[in-house]
Amino acid sequence: MNIKILPCVAFAGVMALVVMGTNSYAGDGNPTPALFSQLETFHGHVCAGSIFGARLGLAAKEALKEAGGTGKFTARYYDLSCPLDGIQVAAGTTYGNRALAVQEQDEHRLVLTASGNKRVVEARLTKKAEELGLKSRDLGKKAKALPADSSERVKLEREIEDIYSWLKTAPTGEVVKITHLSNGKGGR
Repeated sequence: MNIKILPCVAFAGVMALVVMGTNSYAGDGNPTPALFSQLETFHGHVCAGSIFGARLGLAAKEALKEAGGTGKFTARYYDLSCPLDGIQVAAGTTYGNRALAVQEQDEHRLVLTASGNKRVVEARLTKKAEELGLKSRDLGKKAKALPADSSERVKLEREIEDIYSWLKTAPTGEVVKITHLSNGKGGR
């Protein structure tokens, strides 16, 4: 029996193995560029909020694993906004798997709980990360008000990209603060 594997089928199989085997962290302890590519596809665009969510979700997931969290992880986020998509991609806690809930309090705070032993971590943005997120939003508004070919708009867009780059690559401790909470304190 002579079996032929079409090149596109072979490529799809190899890519599936690569994606499944990809670690969310690069060797330097920062999230991988692949994570942010996946996030951009999922979210539909790049913004500070979705990057925040990915950084919060990944840091909380890793901290909960390091603390010995077992079982399914569930998340509660305290703002109905773009970070939710980053949390879904990075922490794997999604609306679809009923592992993500939102409690609207206009607060960038993620509480991640391990169902097996009720370990809980809280992830918040650092002051610097929050300030840069707000700055990128304000610069974006200014840029959109300018003509597309304006040199001032290009300059503002470059500054926004620099902020996004920092948010993606800065050491986790400069972007996210993790607090280990007592069992059962995740729903404040």
